[in-house]
Amino acid sequence: MFEHRITKLEDDVKILYSKVNNFAVASAEMHIKLDSMLVTLGELKESIQSVKERPSKLWDKLVVAMLTAIGTGVGAALWLIIGG
Repeated sequence: MFEHRITKLEDDVKILYSKVNNFAVASAEMHIKLDSMLVTLGELKESIQSVKERPSKLWDKLVVAMLTAIGTGVGAALWLIIGG
């Protein structure tokens, strides 16, 4: 009588262990996928930030080019007036 109950309990424990093990494996897989998604999200944020900064970089280059042109023009005019 007890032997049958012990065998049944052993089978139940094996089934429970299998379910817990499957849950642990699924949880580990989900963790890996979540980590991958977080890395991808970080890369996406960096790309968006880079695109946002691009127009300001272009304006900075334009302003520097204009100031350089004005400075060169003023320098050339002074050189012609003083030296020429």
